[in-house]
Amino acid sequence: MKELIHSNPELLITVIGIGGCGCNTINMLYENNLADKVNLIAINTDLAALNSLQVKNKILIGEDLTKGYGAGSNPEVGLKAAQESEELLTNAIMGSDIVIITAGFGGGTGTGASPLVAKIARELNINCLAIVTLPFESEGKLRMDFALQGIADIKDPIHAYITLSNDLLLKGLGESVGLFSAFNQSNEVLKNLLVSLVQMLTETGYVNVDKNDFSSILSYEGESILGVGKADTEELAFDALDQALNNPLVSIAKIDTAKGIIFQLFCKAEPKLSTYNGLIDHIREKITNKSVLIVPGVTLDPNLSSEIEILIVASGIDETVQSSSQEHKDFEVQQACKENDYIDEELTFGDAEPNYLDIPTVTRNLMAMRAQKAKAKSAS
Repeated sequence: MKELIHSNPELLITVIGIGGCGCNTINMLYENNLADKVNLIAINTDLAALNSLQVKNKILIGEDLTKGYGAGSNPEVGLKAAQESEELLTNAIMGSDIVIITAGFGGGTGTGASPLVAKIARELNINCLAIVTLPFESEGKLRMDFALQGIADIKDPIHAYITLSNDLLLKGLGESVGLFSAFNQSNEVLKNLLVSLVQMLTETGYVNVDKNDFSSILSYEGESILGVGKADTEELAFDALDQALNNPLVSIAKIDTAKGIIFQLFCKAEPKLSTYNGLIDHIREKITNKSVLIVPGVTLDPNLSSEIEILIVASGIDETVQSSSQEHKDFEVQQACKENDYIDEELTFGDAEPNYLDIPTVTRNLMAMRAQKAKAKSAS
């Protein structure tokens, strides 16, 4: 059985960083030696930024349009640059089994080009997951509007998407945290998520999650959740699970409506059967959808930095399903946000009318935080 633990050379995973934020993530993954396991590609309209990266695979898009000077924080320029270089992008991901897009939404290249890359993957029948970060509140309302529009644009072509919030991370770290420390913490969380996801897909375990399992989970399209937790002893495994379910960057308010969940357990040594069963039972207790598909995996890795690591991937989260209490809460949040101008009435989602429930849970929670701050200021 121990011979089952080996790398899977037949699975080609391509992780694409688009724009400044996405390219920084790709470079970080390269520095953590992930280039040996996956195909890392940095895509940008900014030639100088690309040249500063260590990662080997780099694609300058929109060379004729931007002359290599970037998209100027304009998502429309990012999209046109991707359209100009569509053949390059197609050739870059062709033959991949899974494509993971990482980008910062709210600017130009990442927000504008990511939906087109997702569309290309869809047309090539490649499973595609997007992990996008939302701008800090201090970056202003216009950038958040860009981010919301980017999410609306990517929802149709992508199989599943995950939104990560730097503001929620800041809330967890406290107002006194340093700027660089906050960015480093955000990068560390994102790196742990991607490293664990890649490890699950590229290493064969005793209980294995393979490409088809991952495809089945991604087939429940919509908003998704990705979380990682760690523990120093097996006795603290349930704490690791709670960490994974309470990722500081991701809202888990709707995990109870998930249609598909991957539960991956990484261990230094053989876990107890009671621990394994107990962790899965703990997940099922949180899910109101009793027909949820839970795909478990167990991998032994003597080189783990901790005794136990847990990866959770939940998909098919239904934003339209509301409990009565949550529905009332969301209505209050919506009204408060509108009163404080945090929802742009001019913002449209494709050809559809603006719909409050189209906004991801994590973003609605941010709106609530901002509305509360505004009320507190006006009261004082």
